[in-house]
Amino acid sequence: HFSLPAWIPITFELTVLFAAVGMVLTFCYLCQLAPFLKKHHFHLRATDDLFVMAIECTDTTNDAEVQAFLQNAGATEINVQHAETGWWIGTYDKEQKLYRDEKGY
Repeated sequence: HFSLPAWIPITFELTVLFAAVGMVLTFCYLCQLAPFLKKHHFHLRATDDLFVMAIECTDTTNDAEVQAFLQNAGATEINVQHAETGWWIGTYDKEQKLYRDEKGY
């Protein structure tokens, strides 16, 4: 006896379950939200008593001009950090630092 109609609801529910789990895992991968990964923080006090503003600068951006603008706007601290191109695409090395400041940290 072939009972295909009995497996149709089960197959549908498993498809929905695996699609939902796959979407959650993909979201966590792309946003790098895995709890076992060591993350680099822009600033240790960020979200405690200050906020961090990240500005992407390209080759045509005048870094000194941007820093002067931020200083004139009342910035209390300006920290320049450099990111590798495409840093968010699957960089899951536990020891790799995604951003390095001027001192190489």
